[in-house]
Amino acid sequence: MSTAIVRPFLLLPLLLLPLLVGTAASAPDALPPPPMVKPGTGQETVQADISTREIAIQSNFTGVEILIFGSIDFSDSRTPTGGTYDVITVVRGPNEPLVLRKKTRVAGIWVNGPANTYDDVPSFYAVLSSRPVRAIASDKALRSLGIGLSDIDLGRDTAGSPQEQSFHSAVIRLMEGKKLFQEDYDGVVFIGRSLFRATVALPVNVATGRYLVDVYLFRDGELASRSQGSLEVTKAGMEALIHTLAFQNPFLYGLLGIAIAMLAGLLGWFAFRRD
Repeated sequence: MSTAIVRPFLLLPLLLLPLLVGTAASAPDALPPPPMVKPGTGQETVQADISTREIAIQSNFTGVEILIFGSIDFSDSRTPTGGTYDVITVVRGPNEPLVLRKKTRVAGIWVNGPANTYDDVPSFYAVLSSRPVRAIASDKALRSLGIGLSDIDLGRDTAGSPQEQSFHSAVIRLMEGKKLFQEDYDGVVFIGRSLFRATVALPVNVATGRYLVDVYLFRDGELASRSQGSLEVTKAGMEALIHTLAFQNPFLYGLLGIAIAMLAGLLGWFAFRRD
């Protein structure tokens, strides 16, 4: 008699099991499983590239936009709006010397006053990010990586010197006015879960040389990965010939200028002489 009572209780879980499985399978808000991570990898990696590797400046050059794109490998972000990843892109041009003079008024006339000489000022500097950089990482982390105009290194120590800080701010302000220093906190756009892109505008007055493109991947405020690329900005055509003569062979450039001036004078004398 006792055996007949126990057996239905043993069969009850088996009868309820299909119902429980069907309810769990039909849940509409169930998250997708995280993607498989390659064994042996300890963190995500960022892979990035540039739309062009060389920019040629000719007489009709009016500026150009370059596209920076990439992806996050081994991402474990389960939804596109998870918000765990942030990307900061920094484009830095070759360093150039710069002399900054402060204008002072003497007897109603504006004259050159105190001056500061900077030996290593980036000819171009742009920061693009998926959101404000101060919300992505700490000030210490940004300062160590040199990210942001407030932490850009111009080769002079500004600590404890109001005059140095004033000159430092003036350099940034003047370069921003020429569109050679840029900050765009919405410049990096995510496409889906792990793809991203950013567009940088190089103005018409951009300097020639090698440009470094650094892409930083942050996760929850910590640097997870970094990728670096480069591009070359060069002169082409007659502009390249004149630039090469002027900077690499200045003596020959001067002689050529004198010869052209003398030839132009002789041609003008022959054309307008009176017999």
